[in-house]
Amino acid sequence: MLLSEGMPNHNNNVSHEAILSINYLLQRGRDSTVFGYKDISAELYLLIFSFDFGVDNFTDDTTISKKVFIVEPVQDLLRCTADFTFPSHTASETCLTLAQDWIARWVTLRQHTKCNVPPKRPEPYYPTRLVEILVPGKGEDLRLCLTREEVPTGPYMTLSHRWGAASFLKLSLSKLPDLVKGFSIAELPQTFQDAIIVARRLGCKYLWIDSLCIIQDSTDDWLHEAGLMGEVYANSYCNIAATWNSSSDDGLFTKRNGSEVEGIIVHPKWAGLKSATFRVVEFGLWESLVTSAGLNKRAWVVQERLLAPRVLHFGRTQLAWECHEVDACETYPTSLPIAQQSTETIHKGLDPETDGKTLQSMGDSESSPNLHTYHVWNKIVAAYTAGELTVASDKLVALSGLAKTMQTLLQDDYLAGLWKRTLASDLLWKVNGGKQANGLLSTRAAQYRAPTWSWAALDGHIKPGRPDISRILIAIEEAVTDPVVPGNSLGQLMSGWIRLRGVLLPGSVRLEEPSASQRDKLKVCFAAEKDTTDHWIFPDIQDEILDEAVVCLIVSTVNRYSGTLVQGLALICTDAVKATYRRVGLFEGFQTSSGQDLPIQYSRSTRRIELSKDAEMKTIILI
Repeated sequence: MLLSEGMPNHNNNVSHEAILSINYLLQRGRDSTVFGYKDISAELYLLIFSFDFGVDNFTDDTTISKKVFIVEPVQDLLRCTADFTFPSHTASETCLTLAQDWIARWVTLRQHTKCNVPPKRPEPYYPTRLVEILVPGKGEDLRLCLTREEVPTGPYMTLSHRWGAASFLKLSLSKLPDLVKGFSIAELPQTFQDAIIVARRLGCKYLWIDSLCIIQDSTDDWLHEAGLMGEVYANSYCNIAATWNSSSDDGLFTKRNGSEVEGIIVHPKWAGLKSATFRVVEFGLWESLVTSAGLNKRAWVVQERLLAPRVLHFGRTQLAWECHEVDACETYPTSLPIAQQSTETIHKGLDPETDGKTLQSMGDSESSPNLHTYHVWNKIVAAYTAGELTVASDKLVALSGLAKTMQTLLQDDYLAGLWKRTLASDLLWKVNGGKQANGLLSTRAAQYRAPTWSWAALDGHIKPGRPDISRILIAIEEAVTDPVVPGNSLGQLMSGWIRLRGVLLPGSVRLEEPSASQRDKLKVCFAAEKDTTDHWIFPDIQDEILDEAVVCLIVSTVNRYSGTLVQGLALICTDAVKATYRRVGLFEGFQTSSGQDLPIQYSRSTRRIELSKDAEMKTIILI
């Protein structure tokens, strides 16, 4: 699709990838191309109506919805040529050939170092069960391969998908013998059928699908296989992701307008500059195509995306590729340009050394050194808790594969989503805005799944505590979790507790009734204070502590330009005799040089903020 009309004179130089503010009307209409502009308040308003929407009249009263596009030189692009047309369906030969090209270039030819790390085990890893894709026309299409009885030959692929409400064939104890003998592809939902087509096309005769490779009516088998999920994805050849769909019946492939994938070709004319051909592409393409897609709102998919060495996304409008070194799609088949990258791209490139240092440098300068990997874990937790879980009890299980990988890197004990070395600072998580990622208020699990000091006890979008070991004001004596499956501390838990020594702020806590819009941040005042002190509690669950006697445990300090930020836990006593407490929120208090209401002081000998000499340390147990 071409737009050859000129653009208004513009005195600024045009960069290689200029970002323009493009405004268009969200009104459905005929397939048309209208090009216009209007200068309002010295801001360039560029209107482009194309593809499946358009309007005839543009007036001062026209409602404008703002959207940002990237304008890039066509000569730098591989596919913007007159003889190339983007196909109208992602099941086309062109699309599948591109997927093969990605595999050939970055896997077969080993052009990516990070994506072709030699295996750590002498023999290839195979899941307990795999769907074997048989030769077409010779009886049944598929069979269930029991890998402990017959060793597969060649690599296997995995499938990430959303089950939805559809009823489809699943592995059960009674169906196991029949599926081993063989079954027809026609018995499967459309997404599974399409995934088998893709696997066969990419040269794999084995495919792992959760509902067909885990016995769905056996709790023991599910718990066992869930503990192996990390190995399953980490050792796969490629993960096929049904990124756009919401149900197993939707399939992988979609119809589309090929022009939307190509972008809009324009021939702008700027005064004093040489004319050239440019392409206009939506800014934030990866965000809409991959990051915000339905599949990637599932919490389970976080570890599936991170652990698989590479992911082939089937999006709503095009295919996309994701590996440790490159993000690509049909619009950008070799790599996303820098202008299209963000913190949400290069999702699989979370490297403890490189990314950990970057994440650490983004925080305060006093953060403890050599905690790079812990910073990466925090980013994983933030992404994971932004996802949705269908089964509440999966909260820790769905992250256990990544936890196992990180445990190997950290050489540390895993404690319900937190780590022993940084446990004190890990306790300082809070719920972002008091809500879940879907906008609903945070909730506490109806059935036990983690101790209250763990974010896994809640359904909420979590902002983890910043890893630190140098400014801690509590002494942790012992921390214990009791797993459901003996020896598997990464999965479901029956209980957990921490014994520690610390300072509980003296006196009772008074909560001022906040306005309806401020219930995620409650003011806390101590008995000897004036109401002007700047101390707050961020409740884990809104309204849970309004009528409770709350005490605050001082945990850590952070130096600020105008004073010292004190962070701790808001607790409620559950047993005064045993000194047991449960967490109900995060406490933050700010102490300036003019106010000394918190029991901390600056030590000239250590040059650090420490507890006051008269502060009383108590031993308590967090449950």
